[in-house]
Amino acid sequence: MHDAFRQLEKISRAMSRSLSLYNDIAAQLQKPTSAFTSIQGLLNKQLALDRSLFRATSSALSQARLVASTTSNFRDLSLANQRLIELVSNASATNSRLSQVFAEHNALRESLKSIAAQSSVTDLLSSLDTTRLLHTSLSSQFRLLDLESRSFGSLIGAPNALAIDLTTTFSKLTRSYRGVIECLPSIPETHVPFIAKYPPVEYSLEVDVLERISTHEAEESKVEGLPSVDDELASFDDQLLILINGARESLRSNNPDRARHVTTSVRELYTHISHGLAPDDEIRKWSTDDNHFHNNRPTRRARLLYICRKFSCDPLTNFVEDDVRAALTLIDSLNAGTHVVQSKLTEFQLEAIVYRMEALALFLLRISRGQ
Repeated sequence: MHDAFRQLEKISRAMSRSLSLYNDIAAQLQKPTSAFTSIQGLLNKQLALDRSLFRATSSALSQARLVASTTSNFRDLSLANQRLIELVSNASATNSRLSQVFAEHNALRESLKSIAAQSSVTDLLSSLDTTRLLHTSLSSQFRLLDLESRSFGSLIGAPNALAIDLTTTFSKLTRSYRGVIECLPSIPETHVPFIAKYPPVEYSLEVDVLERISTHEAEESKVEGLPSVDDELASFDDQLLILINGARESLRSNNPDRARHVTTSVRELYTHISHGLAPDDEIRKWSTDDNHFHNNRPTRRARLLYICRKFSCDPLTNFVEDDVRAALTLIDSLNAGTHVVQSKLTEFQLEAIVYRMEALALFLLRISRGQ
C-alpha cells in the first residue's frame, strides 16, 4: 500500500482516540467533583490532538491524490475531505454553524456555560465542533481503499449485473457527496448544521453495507450522535414502527427465509415514508411539470424533490436522490434476486441493511422538516 494510504490509516486511528476524549469530558461533567481544571485539561489535550491531526491529514490527502492508481471514487472523496478539513480548521466557537452539528456538543457547551466566559475555555470549545464529522468522512475514505479492490457483492454471490449496478450507483453517490460538501460555504448559514451532519453519515453507512457484502475484513460500524429513529417514526406515523420492528425481529430469527422478510420490511418502510412525506395530491399542487409524473403518478424523483423543497439546495437534492438510489438498488435486487443470493446473507450483513434503512428514514424525516 502507498505510504500516503498508510498515513491515512494511522490518522484514522488517531481520530478514534480523539473521539474518545469527548466521552472523557462528558464523564467528568457527570461527576459531582468535576472541576474547571480537569475539564480544561481534557479540552487542551483534545485541541492539541485535533490540530496535529488536521495538519497530518491535509498532507496525507494531498499525497494520496497524486497516486495514479487511485479510483475516481477515492479522488472525489479525497477532495470532499480536503474541503471539510479547510472548513472545520477555520471554524470558531462563536461564528461557525458547524458548532451545531452534534447535539451532544451543544449539551456539553450548555453545561460549561458558567465557565465559558473565560477566554481560555471559549477558544478550546471550538475543538468540539470538528472531530466526529471529520472522523466519519475520513474513515470512509480509508475503508474505500480496500473496498474498491473487491467485486461489490462478492460475499453474497451477487450476479454480475447486480455488482455493476452497485458500482454505478455508488460512484454517483460519491460524486454527489463531494458536491454537497463543496457547497457548504455557499449555502444559507441555517442549513449548514444539517448538511454537515447527515450526508457524511449516509455515505459512511453505504460504505459499511458494501463492505459487509464484499469483504471479509468488514468491521461493525455504528454512528453516534443520531436521534432515535423510533421516536421520529412514532411522531410521524406510529404504524411505521410495525415495519421496522418486523425487520428487527426477522433479523434475530432463525427463519431460513429471514432475508426476504427483512428486505421486504425495510423496502416497505421507505415506500410508506416517501409517500407519506410527499402525497400524490400535494405534489400535484406543487408541480405541473410533466417530467414529475409517470402514468399520472408522481415519480420517485418528484417525491424527493418535494421532500427537499425547504432547502432549495441542488447539491443536497442530488445527494438525496443518489443516496436513495444506492440504498434501494441493493434492497430491490435482493427482493427480486435468486434464493441463492438471499440465503447467503448473514445476520451481520442484514443488520447493516436494517441500520442503513433506519438512518435513511431518519434522514428523509428530518430533511422534510428543513432541519
